[in-house]
Amino acid sequence: MTTTTSAQNVAAKGTEDLGPLRPLSVNIRPILESVAGLLTDAEIDDWFEGLDRVNEGRGFCLELTAEGELVISPMVNIDGLFAETELITDLKVWSREYGGYAFGANANMRLPDGSRIRPGALWLSPEQTAAMPPVSAGGAITFCPAFVAEIMSAADTLAPLQHKMERYAANGARLGWLIDPYRRRVHVYRPDAGPELLDDPETISGAPVLPGFVFEVGRRIFDLHRPARQG
Repeated sequence: MTTTTSAQNVAAKGTEDLGPLRPLSVNIRPILESVAGLLTDAEIDDWFEGLDRVNEGRGFCLELTAEGELVISPMVNIDGLFAETELITDLKVWSREYGGYAFGANANMRLPDGSRIRPGALWLSPEQTAAMPPVSAGGAITFCPAFVAEIMSAADTLAPLQHKMERYAANGARLGWLIDPYRRRVHVYRPDAGPELLDDPETISGAPVLPGFVFEVGRRIFDLHRPARQG
C-alpha cells in the first residue's frame, strides 16, 4: 500500500481546489504608536507608499486601516481587472466633460480617519481638485473623494467590503458603489442613509453626485463575469 501525504494530495488536486486566497491582516499599531509625534502624516504616507512600491510585482496590494491593521490582499484576477477598467474608462471620459479627476486603484489616498485605502475607482469633484496640489506634485490625496467604487473579486467576501464602504461614507464620500458581479447586485451608499440594494440592474445612475453619468453595469460587468465560489 502506498501512503500519500496531505501535501501530496493538495499538489495532486491543484491549487484551484483550495479556493481563492483571502486578505491577511497584520496588526502594526504598536509600530505606528512608537513613531507618533516623530513622523508627520505626510512622512507616514511616504513610508507606506515606499512599502507598497518595494513589494510591487509580488502579487498583492497593501492597505492600512485607521485601527493600525496592515491589510495584505491578493491582486484582483483578470475578471476583476477588466471590470475596474470598464468603470474607470467611462468615468474618465465623463470627467473630461464635467470636470474633476477620475482615478483607478493606483491612487495613493489617506482618509481623514488615517486609513490608507485604494478604491477600485474614484472621482474627485472640481471643488476638491481645486483645493489640492497639482497631481504632478505627488503625495497622497488627503480627503475622501466625492465618489468611490469597489468591485468584488474572487478573493473578497462581502462583509469587509461593506465595512469599507461605510468607512468611505463616514469620511465624506457623497456616493459609493459596491458592485458584486457574482450575485449581480449593486450596493449604493450615500451619507445619512442606509445602503440601497439594486438587484440585477442593467444600469446604475450617478446622479446627482455624478450628473449625467450612467454606467451599463449589466452589459459591461455582470454579463462578462465568470462565476466564482464565495465564502
